[in-house]
Amino acid sequence: MGNSGVEKTEASIIQLLTKLLLLLTLVGLLTASWLFINWLNKPGNFPLKKIELVTHLKNQKSKELRHVAENALNGGFFSLNVNELRTNLLAELPWVKSVSVRKVWPDKLLIKIIEYKPVARWLSVENNRNSDQTQLLSQYGVVFSPRLTEKQRLKFAQMALLTGTNNNAQRVLTNCAQLINKLKQLGLAVKQCGMNERRSWMLKLMHDNEMNIKLGKEKIMHQLERFIEVFSGQLKHYLDSVQSADLRYSNGFSIKWKSVSILTNTLDNTLDSSLQHSTLIKKAGNRDKQAYD
Repeated sequence: MGNSGVEKTEASIIQLLTKLLLLLTLVGLLTASWLFINWLNKPGNFPLKKIELVTHLKNQKSKELRHVAENALNGGFFSLNVNELRTNLLAELPWVKSVSVRKVWPDKLLIKIIEYKPVARWLSVENNRNSDQTQLLSQYGVVFSPRLTEKQRLKFAQMALLTGTNNNAQRVLTNCAQLINKLKQLGLAVKQCGMNERRSWMLKLMHDNEMNIKLGKEKIMHQLERFIEVFSGQLKHYLDSVQSADLRYSNGFSIKWKSVSILTNTLDNTLDSSLQHSTLIKKAGNRDKQAYD
C-alpha cells in the first residue's frame, strides 16, 4: 500500500511537470513569435526600395504620384499599410478614380491606377462664384477637380461646358449627350449645355458666333426635335441668321433674328403654310410657356 501511494504521487508530479514544461514551451513559442513578428514589422527591416507603375498615365503626372507614394512609404515590406497608402493616393491625386497596391517580395511596390476620363467641363450652378476652379465631368457623371497644367487647361477648354447641380451631374450628362447627338442633324456643335439656377434647360451653340436656345423644364427632347424638324428642310439656309430660339411654348417656338431687316423681303416670298403651322413666328395669342426663367 505504501509503495503504491508513492508511485501515484510520483506519477502526479511527473504529469504536473510535463504540463508545466508544455506550458513554458508554449509561452516561449508565443513570445518568440511575437518578438519575431515585431521585428518583421519594424520600418527599418525589409525596406521597400522600388515603386513600379503598372498603368500608363495620360493625365495624372507620374512624378506627382511617385512623390505621394514615397512620402507614404513609412514602413517596410511587412509593416506597410496598403489600405492606408491607397487612401492617401485617392485623397491627394484628383485624377485617380481607383487604385490598387500590391507588394512584391522582397522590396517592390506595384501601383495600378485607373484615371478619370473627362468628357466635358463642368460648372456647378450652386457654386458658380468659384468658377476659376476648373472642374471636369467623367464619362460616368462624376465631378472632379484636378490640378491642370497649362497644356491640359488649353486642351480641355475645347470641351463643351455642362452646367447643373452636382447631385444631378449624371442626369445632365445623359440629357446633354442626347441633345448634342440630335443637333448633329443640323451640323451644330454645342458650346454649353445644362440647367441654370432655376433648373431650366438651355443650350449655347457654336454656329456663326453663338446661338442661344431655351428649352424649359419639361419635354426638352420633344421641344428640340420640333426645332430640328423646321430647320432641317428648306429653311436650313436661314439657320445662320438665328440669334436665339425660345422653345418653351407648348405649340411652337419663337425666333430672334440677327438682322430682321435683311430677312424681311426674302421671308415674305418664301415662308409658306408649313412654317406658319410650325409657329416659327410668335403669335400674339400663344404665350403659354412651359417654364419661364
